Amino acid sequence: MSMKLQANALFTDHMVLQRERGIPVWGTGTDGDTVTVRIRETSVRDVVRGGEWKVTLPAMQAGGPFELTVEAGGDKLTFRDVLVGDVWLAGGQSNMEWRLADSLNAEQEAAAADFPRVRYYEVPRVAYDDGQEHAGAWAVCSPETALRFTAVGYHFARTLVGELDVPIGIVGCNWGGTSASCWVPEEALANDPELRVYVDVYKEKIKDLNPETAKKEQADYQAAVDAWVRRQSEGLTGAELGDFPWPPPLNELSFLRPSGLYGTMLSQAAPYAIKGFIYYQGESDADRTYLYDRLMAVLIGQWRQDWGDAELPFLFVQLPGYADPYDPEGVNWPLLREAQQKVTEQVPNTAMAVILDCGEENDIHPRDKRPVGERLGRIALKEVYGRDTACYGPFFKSLAVEGTKAIVSFSHAESGLMSPSASGEVLGFEIAGTDGRFVKADAVIAGGTVAVSSAEVAAPAAVRYAWASWPAATLKNGIGLPAAPFRTSI
Repeated sequence: MSMKLQANALFTDHMVLQRERGIPVWGTGTDGDTVTVRIRETSVRDVVRGGEWKVTLPAMQAGGPFELTVEAGGDKLTFRDVLVGDVWLAGGQSNMEWRLADSLNAEQEAAAADFPRVRYYEVPRVAYDDGQEHAGAWAVCSPETALRFTAVGYHFARTLVGELDVPIGIVGCNWGGTSASCWVPEEALANDPELRVYVDVYKEKIKDLNPETAKKEQADYQAAVDAWVRRQSEGLTGAELGDFPWPPPLNELSFLRPSGLYGTMLSQAAPYAIKGFIYYQGESDADRTYLYDRLMAVLIGQWRQDWGDAELPFLFVQLPGYADPYDPEGVNWPLLREAQQKVTEQVPNTAMAVILDCGEENDIHPRDKRPVGERLGRIALKEVYGRDTACYGPFFKSLAVEGTKAIVSFSHAESGLMSPSASGEVLGFEIAGTDGRFVKADAVIAGGTVAVSSAEVAAPAAVRYAWASWPAATLKNGIGLPAAPFRTSI
């Protein structure tokens, strides 16, 4: 059977190819045809089998623009303005999906977005396999196009391109509202005695669902979303706009089903050669904080396996402050942040950007994405590119008890510690004795340590900091980066 020669949808004009490693190029064609892929003086070949072909171009140094051609059976594809540099995949949920257009100072940011060597590709958001072809296209960063970019990804790329002097490509592969369980294969969840709860709960919820009912639910929900988007585009706000329709119905067509987007999106992007991953997610998993570090370890391992490189850097964002209305006691978000820190302590080649100070009390989508992308960028410069870049705020190191005071030591405090609160005091510390009852504490900075005490606790046994969904917490280091939340055990 004759099939039209095609390359995977990620291969378009203006793409960025990963430097200094083999570059897989793959697609579909007619069985038996020889496919020849050329770039510069290099050409590689494969024979189409089972309708598919795949070649690996040898590693190249950064540069361009080049032309990439794919030929077979008299057909020829030509991709123009191809750059070679570093490519990062931007995963997660809505705070990674969030566009520059909807962010703080969007017009000023876009006006300055003249970075022709920054390119962006968005993996099409496909909830289920509908039999259609879904194609994206690489966009060259300019004041006209930047507004459509992921805001965090844009600021990350802008930070790198200014320092590295190589092209930077961002592949957006994310969807708002998704659990990390949406982005791993079903067997990875089902074969894990703890993580299988994601699959079991989903299957229990849909077991009696009539397919026709599900289709109608899905159509009704989409109509409600479309109506909301229309009202928003008309400039309506507040009660006239109404709340965004949430949650969507859960069924076999839902983008929220476990493992669904792994098949329809992530698998479409692998194994496009990349430098590493950036990731901003966790809000939708705050109801199972006790599983989150395990779930993320599985996700990171799976993604690295899919890209064929167990060392690929995975840089992620810890959740900021936010007063979650579904958790008035403020229990879940501190536990989720703690689980995120466990990931960076337990999984090699990972690093975490602390953005505790970047949240908004009543909005789960903070508008100012610039510091988030810049902090991820600075972490990449240090951890991935070996630059001498200060990129972390203070992390808890040790606790010593001296009489009625608990002395807390921090790493990344070489520049000293400070508190920019209006009163000058350090806010956010609590202290407990052996009874485990935490009370608000007085905290005094002394060099790279903080002395924590309370008249109510004569014999300190434990300290915690920023242990709330929306904490009043003010500790920073001398370069102005916030301390990470923590608790010490009793």
